[in-house]
Amino acid sequence: MPPPLPRSLDPLPGEGLPGYLLRLAHRLDLSPADLARRTGLLPAGRDSLFHLRHHLLIDPPPDDLAAFADATRLTHEEADARTLRGLRDHYPPLARSLEQAPGTGRRRIDGWLFTGFSRFCPKCLAGDGSPIQQAHGGPWKKEWHLAVVFACPEHECFLQHQCPTCHRPDRRLADPLVIRPGARHLHPTQCRFPAPDSGRGMHGRPCGARIELAGNPIRPSPRLLDVQRDLLDELDPNLPQALTAESLTDLRLVTGFIAAAWPQSRHLLDSDLVDPVNAYFQANKENHPGKLRGHHVKSLDKAPRDAVVFGALIGIADELLFADNVQQRITGLFDAAFHTRESRTSWARFFAHHERTCSTRMRDIMRSLISAYPGIIGRRIAPFRGSGMGFAPHQIPAFLEQDWYERFIRPTRFPVDERRVRRTAAAHLVCRAAQCTLREATHILGIPEGSVRDDVNDDAFWTGAKDAPIDFRLAVVELGTHLHEIADQLPDYQRRRDILSDWVLPEETWRKLTSDLPEISGKRPVLDDRKRQVASIFIWTRVTAGEHLFAPRPLEQAQPEQIRQAWAARRPTTWHQLAGRHDPGPHYAALRQLLTEYAGKLAKEIDAGDPLANGAVT
Repeated sequence: MPPPLPRSLDPLPGEGLPGYLLRLAHRLDLSPADLARRTGLLPAGRDSLFHLRHHLLIDPPPDDLAAFADATRLTHEEADARTLRGLRDHYPPLARSLEQAPGTGRRRIDGWLFTGFSRFCPKCLAGDGSPIQQAHGGPWKKEWHLAVVFACPEHECFLQHQCPTCHRPDRRLADPLVIRPGARHLHPTQCRFPAPDSGRGMHGRPCGARIELAGNPIRPSPRLLDVQRDLLDELDPNLPQALTAESLTDLRLVTGFIAAAWPQSRHLLDSDLVDPVNAYFQANKENHPGKLRGHHVKSLDKAPRDAVVFGALIGIADELLFADNVQQRITGLFDAAFHTRESRTSWARFFAHHERTCSTRMRDIMRSLISAYPGIIGRRIAPFRGSGMGFAPHQIPAFLEQDWYERFIRPTRFPVDERRVRRTAAAHLVCRAAQCTLREATHILGIPEGSVRDDVNDDAFWTGAKDAPIDFRLAVVELGTHLHEIADQLPDYQRRRDILSDWVLPEETWRKLTSDLPEISGKRPVLDDRKRQVASIFIWTRVTAGEHLFAPRPLEQAQPEQIRQAWAARRPTTWHQLAGRHDPGPHYAALRQLLTEYAGKLAKEIDAGDPLANGAVT
């Protein structure tokens, strides 16, 4: 048992064991390593704290902690409060890091426990102006080591993770508690990383810059500060541990989805946070080529060390979890990030890793996605159990309804080929519902393979308003969720297409309909077979919600080649008068009304299962 030190320090509120070592070593003019040896934290003969970096904070041996308390004249409760051990039941990453059985080798630290070198608040380190803090600095708080602590609510700023002078650490370190523990005469707020020009790697001359002078031009929004306060409250050991663990795990899962879906998820961010988050993912892309789109569990399950990046991501996750349409939003992120077999395999392992501690609500959402997509749980392939989309392929029209397009799909800045986009959106909905390829979806819808475009996922193509999805896949997922909610109201478009696959308005019905047209002055309108064919196409589009370009034209096909060419040449003009103009003349306005009413009756008869009488409604 080491003897008591001649002098000691009272711990500061929230101070962690590494920070206390730095301040007390500075007061006693010792190196942190010497102080650790004299207090029983470091065995005699060792000159480094690196091998103790985890166990000092999360699982110190009781005898070592008791010796430290006696040597520093702290109570055992005060010494224990410098560690994170009390959070074991409230913070799943800590519990997971401590689960490794003794004798199995080096402990694997969970990716959301530490982010490397401790983050810090410069204003907290500058102290409160009291003589003791003027001499030895303010507290290095133990909570700053935790990944979920990204801001200082007291000073309303993001935490820092680098020296403002040498910009170290420039890479993720293996969670050191004290850098250069053998160095003496350094103030607790001085940078202990080697200066860039010092040479000798980590043994070079310390930078020595005062890190309490660091600053960040980006400040957290009031909402983000509220998120941080809530997270800190959830770490209160007095709260029910299950609720706290579930809340933090839910945040972790959704944050992983956001990261895996980047850049398609960037529209969710505030504009001032987009650049640093994008730079983070771009750096990951350059450092780990081929490991993009969340295909690797470690890449989506590791907290960024930059507090701005982490705060931005967890802020979005918190907002999504409290949204009314949380399942819709999460499904959208999932579909954007995990749309290949490889990526779904990674996702399934990611979810399996956290399933035990997430909430029942999140577990239900995740399991619905497992039902919707093939995936691997452990080492077994989960069987496909239907689409899980809530709607079926036969409920999708071949030409997306205008209202759906306007609400969910339409980009807001760039002019697009609306017809091709609406076709492609319908095909992608069928792909989701039938778990088929795009080519197979076009066959189901009865449209040509080449009529859908393959560049709809291009970011530039889909850049729209700030609050709009910038990824076509996300937009389709949001629409799919809407269709799931109204699935019982959707007709069987496939049945309508099949029944009307070679249909034309019967001649007798045509005469009967046109006999109700009002008399107009001037030249009498033409009501020949050519116009009957266009009228048939009009009805077909209304009943099947299909595109007029792909409507059957049996009456036209039965004509001689010369007549077919003449009809085809005049068809666009007649179609525009009948269906395209908002203010057609009296004849076409009346004809449109009659045909629309007829189409409604025809659709109802088909949906009711009644056979058509000679191709016409009764």
